[in-house]
Amino acid sequence: MILFLFFSIYSFASLTMSKYYLSDENNQLTINEIIKKQNSEYKILTNKNSSFEFTDATIWIKVEIDKKSTFTKEYVLEMQNFYRGDIEVFDEDGKFIHKYSSFLPFSHMSYQYPKIAIPLNLEEEKTILYLKVSSFVKMTVHTKLWEEKAFQKNVLDSTVFLAVYFSGMFLLIFYNFIFYLFSKERVFLIYVLFTGSVFLSMLFRTGMGFAYIWSDYPELNQLTGREFFYMFMIFGLIFCKEYLDTKNRTPKLDKALMFAIYLGVFFVILHFILSYKDSFIFLVLMNFLSLILMFITAFYHAFVIKNKEAYYILFGWSFFIIGISLSVLMYIEVLEMNLFTQYTPEIGSFLDITLFSMALASSYRKKQLALEKSRVKLAQINKNLEKIIEEKNKDLIEKNKNLEYEVGLNSFLLKELSHRVKNNLQVILSFLSLQSKHCNKEEVKVLLDESRRRVNAISTLHELLIDTQEFNSVDIDRYLKKLLDYNKLIFNDLNIDLKIDIVSAKFPIEGATHLGLIVNELFSNSCKHAFKGIDSPKIEISLQAIDKQYTLIVKDNGRGLSENSKENLGSKIIKALISQLNGVYSLKSDDGFEYTIIFRIDDKGINNEYLDSRR
Repeated sequence: MILFLFFSIYSFASLTMSKYYLSDENNQLTINEIIKKQNSEYKILTNKNSSFEFTDATIWIKVEIDKKSTFTKEYVLEMQNFYRGDIEVFDEDGKFIHKYSSFLPFSHMSYQYPKIAIPLNLEEEKTILYLKVSSFVKMTVHTKLWEEKAFQKNVLDSTVFLAVYFSGMFLLIFYNFIFYLFSKERVFLIYVLFTGSVFLSMLFRTGMGFAYIWSDYPELNQLTGREFFYMFMIFGLIFCKEYLDTKNRTPKLDKALMFAIYLGVFFVILHFILSYKDSFIFLVLMNFLSLILMFITAFYHAFVIKNKEAYYILFGWSFFIIGISLSVLMYIEVLEMNLFTQYTPEIGSFLDITLFSMALASSYRKKQLALEKSRVKLAQINKNLEKIIEEKNKDLIEKNKNLEYEVGLNSFLLKELSHRVKNNLQVILSFLSLQSKHCNKEEVKVLLDESRRRVNAISTLHELLIDTQEFNSVDIDRYLKKLLDYNKLIFNDLNIDLKIDIVSAKFPIEGATHLGLIVNELFSNSCKHAFKGIDSPKIEISLQAIDKQYTLIVKDNGRGLSENSKENLGSKIIKALISQLNGVYSLKSDDGFEYTIIFRIDDKGINNEYLDSRR
């Protein structure tokens, strides 16, 4: 691209052109009045004074052309910038020749060229033209006179250059946007917004947007492109801040950048409120402040912090500043006008965003390399951990085997112990049964039978423990039903109608033992003392639970307790067992006999505090 620009330097028409201007402050002068004015009333127009800042006046330009010895008749008068306003061209006699207006569709232009190009047929050796110029924005009337053929070549080369420029920018935007979608790196999105604002601002500056995008909507030309230039600076500051990580590396510079960003947003709001003229000073201030801050930040990171990534930013902004500077030198006629100097801002901006794209690629590549190194280290750490875990697992497996052996041994010993306890209880039961059969005294026989029933209550519990292979708890409903079946069989001759309603619950061994002995004693007492003279004896036994609080009710339809009845051994045993359960009891003996016991058993066993206050 650079070689193409250096070799695209043209020779302008072989003639001399003198330019003068006059300002019509009241916009009232006619072409005839302008023709009558003397040269002394005009001022000489050069490239240095070709910009008219924010004037509402009409500018009249008098152009004197001397063809010398050339024989070419076809010429083109070109204005070097994309222009927003109206231009009317008259000959020396005041005859209207041509009109240009940026409010007309692009198809109405004399040449399909985004800048002003006015065709001229110069037959006379000396020709005088008058240009009536008005604009609603900053007015730059830097003009050149071309031979027709040279102009056509310039149009072609300019179009090719701008096509390459905008295509390159679009590809950079598209590439980095796709990269953002895959990587989700925020800095790539900021770059896309930054480059997109440059792209749009340059479409306005060069007129390429009017030529190829909104050619049928000239009213969009009233947008000056400054809106996007503000965004270009704001996103440039954000990109510089994000890419160089100023928040963590240089907090003071980060605060300065944040201040410039907020100031830029404020200036954008002012831009839509204030007039074009008044807002220009804020744009100049924003440009100066932003470029200086970004350049200082990049310079500090590159040469003080020694961050190599900052060189991309430093050189990028340097190219952009150089491009702007060369453009200014061209307009003050320090540099000759050619395709290279004409488009130095575009070249500078393209090199700028290209370096920024390279910076992102370099930064991302470093992150990927660092991530890959981290993955390798992590893989090595995982291998080491796997070895450690494998060794620990071997130790745990060995310990588990030992524990399983110990648990199996303990289970076997506990089972063996339960068997021996059960067998011993059975031996005791057999002894008590033999003793009862060979006893002649009825009183002693009764005592032996009661002892046998009590031992059976404990033996039945151990039998269930062995059957279920659970040695820390027992199903209370199954245990009590089996115990009552045994007792009912002993008192079978009474033909008792027994009703049982027992909740299904797990009881710890201690609680189940106490409760079994209590039920055993209450059932035996009813069978022995309550049904003398009762034709249809009935006993109801109920055990219900509400939130681990149990209520045992044993009632019969017998004679009840007499007023003179004395407390026997069974009653003492029952009270002692209730005390062991830490429960409370009550009894009724008005119509039959009813004994109620309330106690609490939770997962930890018998609750020794819950019912103390109710005693």
